[in-house]
Amino acid sequence: MPRKVNRLPGIKLLPSGNWQARVFHVSGEESKNFQRQDDARAWQTRLRLDLERCPSGISRSKRMWSASLLAPTGVITKSFDDLDEAIEWFKDGSDQIRKGTWIDPDRIGETLENYSSTWIKNKVEISGKTMATYVSQLNVHILPTLGGSSLTSITNADVRAWLADLIDTGVGSTTLRQSLRLLRAILDDALNAGLCAHNATKGVSIAKQVKKKAKALTPEQVKALAAECGKYGNLIELLAATGLRINEALALQVGDIDFAEAKLQVARTWTMTSSGKKILGATKSREDRSIALSEQMLALLKPLANSKAKSDFIFTGAGGDALDYGYFRRAYFTRAVKSLELDDVTIHWLRHTCASMLIRIGAPITTISEILGHSSIKITLETYSHWYEGDSAAWLQKLGTSLTTG
Repeated sequence: MPRKVNRLPGIKLLPSGNWQARVFHVSGEESKNFQRQDDARAWQTRLRLDLERCPSGISRSKRMWSASLLAPTGVITKSFDDLDEAIEWFKDGSDQIRKGTWIDPDRIGETLENYSSTWIKNKVEISGKTMATYVSQLNVHILPTLGGSSLTSITNADVRAWLADLIDTGVGSTTLRQSLRLLRAILDDALNAGLCAHNATKGVSIAKQVKKKAKALTPEQVKALAAECGKYGNLIELLAATGLRINEALALQVGDIDFAEAKLQVARTWTMTSSGKKILGATKSREDRSIALSEQMLALLKPLANSKAKSDFIFTGAGGDALDYGYFRRAYFTRAVKSLELDDVTIHWLRHTCASMLIRIGAPITTISEILGHSSIKITLETYSHWYEGDSAAWLQKLGTSLTTG
């Protein structure tokens, strides 16, 4: 029987002359070769001691120490050569999670510019026009100042300084609020993704601007404006009589008009992609609506639909394609407004004109909201409540009469 010379448990001499050390643990067997027996023994001893002191949440796998944390964004796992490094990472991460300040360590230096690019790509639920507005606000107002900053380094003071710079350059309050709202939404998503410990826009606000009251034209002004717009006067009359948005009207096709039922189906509008390309898309409220047509409107629309296919546009330009809003505004509307000296009048005034005339004849607010295609009655009331001022006295007088005579 051969003599067992220097026989140590878990260590053996290989034919190559190297010493192989083995350690058995819950994840299986682990071995390593060394030129010297002492080195093999030291490695074996150190690994066994590390396995004994290894805390919960850290395990030995594939010759590495694997630490796992249940972070707000899911399970985060990281591997280490050294157990002490794994313990330190695990402890720091656990403290952050407990305090609510967790930040994904693998993306800790991600900049606002990089993250906003991903954020924009993932916003598939918004329209192309809104997307184009977001991209413009980012490129013009947000990223030039804050884009290079990491998400973790942006502070409340940085946000306030950024807004102050925009104010100094003459940026209006509406644009300021929109840009701040966009930045807040991006940082909220970054916070939920574990990329920053707080939203730096929290507590920052912009002084509320007094909302301008909607203005409207008189029936006489509408007629004069239609006459000044020449061959597109019928478009002016349609906008004032139906409250359509200009790009809804320009998207109308012959098939949208039911002459037998005297109805107009509003199913699409002209909008833009993030690259600025004009396309047909859903209406602003994302819902189709049907508008009843008066005899006057039917008579106005019939000549525009004659000899056209159902897919042809009602209002067309010189080439037969859909009339372009920019061209109509520059070539016809702006000139007509100047000629009539109607200061500050915009095309959107015609939509307000429709609302004002409906209010004047006593239409219920719910009906007005439905005709205009507002997403809620609240929007209708907020926009046109000033046209109800003074009504309270008349209605209370009627109530008093009713109570007296009843």
